[in-house]
Amino acid sequence: MNQHSGLAVRTGRIRFLIILMCISAVVWIVFAKLVVPPVIESAYRGESLSFLNRIIEGQKFHSVEFYLTIWEAITTRGLMGLVAFWLLVAAVSSPAFFRRFVGEATPGTLGAIRMWTCAVLLLMILLEDFASIALLPVEVRNPRGMLEYFYRLPIGFERFVASETSLGAFQLVTELLLVLGLVGWQTRIVIPLVAFCHFLLLGILIDHSFFWHQNLVPFYLLFILSFTPCGDGCSVDRLRKISQGRAVPSADRASPVYGWSRYACWVAIALPYLANGASKLEDGGLFWWSPNNMRSMLYWDSLRPREFNWALSLHLKSAPDLLFGLLGIVALVTELSFILVLFSHVARRILPVAAIMMHVGIFLMQRILFLDLILLQFVFFDFTRFRKRIGQRLEARRGRIQVLYDGLCPLCRRTIRLLARFDLFGRLEFLDFRRMDLNDYNRTQKLNLTSKNLEEEMYAVSQGHAYRGFKAYQAIAVALPVFWPLAPWLFLPGISSLGALFYGYVARNRLKLLWCDSHCPVLPSKETESTTVTVGNAAQRNFGYAVLVSGITVVAVFCWFYRIEFYPFTSWHLYSGLNTTGKIEYYKVLARYESGVTSPARLEDGIGALALDGRYSPFLEQCFGEPSDINTCKKFLTAEASVYNKKARPGGKITHYEIQLWSWDFRANPLDRHHGNLVKRFVHQTN
Repeated sequence: MNQHSGLAVRTGRIRFLIILMCISAVVWIVFAKLVVPPVIESAYRGESLSFLNRIIEGQKFHSVEFYLTIWEAITTRGLMGLVAFWLLVAAVSSPAFFRRFVGEATPGTLGAIRMWTCAVLLLMILLEDFASIALLPVEVRNPRGMLEYFYRLPIGFERFVASETSLGAFQLVTELLLVLGLVGWQTRIVIPLVAFCHFLLLGILIDHSFFWHQNLVPFYLLFILSFTPCGDGCSVDRLRKISQGRAVPSADRASPVYGWSRYACWVAIALPYLANGASKLEDGGLFWWSPNNMRSMLYWDSLRPREFNWALSLHLKSAPDLLFGLLGIVALVTELSFILVLFSHVARRILPVAAIMMHVGIFLMQRILFLDLILLQFVFFDFTRFRKRIGQRLEARRGRIQVLYDGLCPLCRRTIRLLARFDLFGRLEFLDFRRMDLNDYNRTQKLNLTSKNLEEEMYAVSQGHAYRGFKAYQAIAVALPVFWPLAPWLFLPGISSLGALFYGYVARNRLKLLWCDSHCPVLPSKETESTTVTVGNAAQRNFGYAVLVSGITVVAVFCWFYRIEFYPFTSWHLYSGLNTTGKIEYYKVLARYESGVTSPARLEDGIGALALDGRYSPFLEQCFGEPSDINTCKKFLTAEASVYNKKARPGGKITHYEIQLWSWDFRANPLDRHHGNLVKRFVHQTN
């Protein structure tokens, strides 16, 4: 009977998916064949909405059939994508896939991912000088994706990007939202807002430099977290509900919804590595890892201008080819095998460590810092066992702190519930003195507490010592990691006195400060948490997350296969080419100062928004390009000098920039101390 029921469920699910696939395919074909072509023709003639009219450009060079042909190709690809999507949904949504690869997770696990993602992104954005984008000339702007439509919309986006004050305020707002997302305040609103703000901030930076990929994966995670209950754990939202006596999901009980949410985040991190590794095989072939190719990449990155000054790779010029070949093989294997983190517990313990080591190697050898990807590897680790081991060791060495409280006091119960949620290592044990045998407790602990004492103040008992009132809170603060930054201040003489006075006032009026009804639970333990809190139907939620995971995968594969570089979509074809000629070209930047001295210059000291990762490198290439490119290069160098000269000391202002193009054949001259010969130079007077 059970087998027949299971077969019927599987048959029904497959039939349902086939129906959805057919419906979506029909809707797509009708939309693509009957709706879009007339819109394209109307926009081509300038007879549609102004927004659509501006999308169609180049009427002098292309006929309307050119754009219709492009749309035909998009139609075919879209239909193929729909079929692939529903086939993947059929595989991912099966119960067997969930049991073997996804698994359940707790609210705290998902909450920790939210906190870590926001913390990583906050760190990265704090390093940015976003407002200095406004100091760049308009000519350097090159929209590379969805932000192009923001410039075309009548919303004043160009004025916003050109305002230093507006950009600075926007960065501050984004940082504030990230802090709120980190602590978990109003997560259903804040996380989507911060994802949108980061989308704009990162897009504006990319539009004024080139399509670099740092901080792109954290955006994907924020986007995914916007559709998950990431505020159910490790959040102010959860603490507020607990303090109000409202039901929340059990902190220690795993659930499929949190497992699916975690898995979707894993997918967003793993797919870029696979795409990057596959692109190396596609573009560079099976021997992408050849020593000459590795040398060319490492030498080129070590010689081009960047914010970091070391050149470790150049010190390995005399190293054997075997070393460089091994570096390439390790990087390629790490990227291609990283997808295994989605299917293996063992892989989730090994490959994130390998990825961290790979990124550290890239930083040392190529001076490219993927700090966001290094930190995000910790998303794959389960620290629950580690946390419990720490708690067990602390309990064995110091024992638990017993907190004695008044169970008839609503404010006390609310405080205890909050403290229980902060007890990361299980150091606290909460005892309602009205439910315990006080005489037996005194005899066991060798204390002399009375009911009157406990009615007046809360007590914390640790290692045979009883701490009362504010001193009890001091002992608790030392035990709870969340209060460690605050704990030293609580022991200052002045703070201790004020704290004792404040606590005395609250203790005397605690029954007046908070009114409580039958909804206030008495016990502060896990019994106050509802294990039946659900949102909608479980099967529908699981199917929805399977759709989300499948959608992320199909979009990533299509971007890789068709080499789509349309922000925020990317194919992740990074360093995938093959150069075995032994020849590289790179740029040097020199500056001539008022004093007459000419020396190497750091463009990082100018416009701060371009200081990281050599974001100004495209403009150096334009110095040797077409007349329009040269004009853009000149305006960029003028803006750089203007910013630098405002901070320069007397006699230290820059009067000229000199951009030099060098060429080095490291196979013919491997030990050349000058690393090649000067090929071209471009000199620009900055004033």
